[in-house]
Amino acid sequence: MNSYKSKILIFAIIFAPITFSLGLWQIERAAEKDNIIEKFNELQNNPHKPINTEDKFANWEPISSYGTFTQYIILEDNALLDGQAGYKVYQYFRFEENSGVFVNRGFIARGRLKNEVPEITTPSGQFFIKGSALYKNSNAFVKNIEESDKRIIQEFNIGLISKVYPELRADNIRPYIFNLDKNDQFKFKEIEKPINMSSDKHIGYAIQWFGLCLALIVLTIIAFRRKDE
Repeated sequence: MNSYKSKILIFAIIFAPITFSLGLWQIERAAEKDNIIEKFNELQNNPHKPINTEDKFANWEPISSYGTFTQYIILEDNALLDGQAGYKVYQYFRFEENSGVFVNRGFIARGRLKNEVPEITTPSGQFFIKGSALYKNSNAFVKNIEESDKRIIQEFNIGLISKVYPELRADNIRPYIFNLDKNDQFKFKEIEKPINMSSDKHIGYAIQWFGLCLALIVLTIIAFRRKDE
């Protein structure tokens, strides 16, 4: 076996299993996404549960509450919707004395300058709202930095919010976000989704990886069938 064929064989031995494994991984991810959507659809058929009756809800479980919007607003940066940069708007909703939850009112676009935030009005009065419980996973790659507008944060975090608004430290703030229904009168643009990528896209990526694996094997066979020059 000449040096050229040896290099081809080594390359195939290393990368053929890798591409095949990546294809299998995408198939598994597709199955996970299908399970998430199935559970999501099941939950949407459930009645809305009042949040003052339970402390723990499933992710995306329908919930409801009666209370008052406060002036405490948090803007999560780096939101992107339809190619437009902006913020996710979280407003504190108090449903009992010293008890509340941050309501996700949706997406608003930023101005021409990074920290140019459109005016956000606080609804006046008491309201009955419906939505779903949304738990935010911490991202180790996201670091909250001090902005010129203290309301702007990089990632939703109750501990950080208590530093932005020290007067809320005595409140029992729910650990989840109240994701306001998209048809609510106080909802901006809907941005939250149960999954960011459909299972069909994962299947498409799996086909690409399997295709690369097959192409690598075929090219290796062709290379070995050629006579040494």
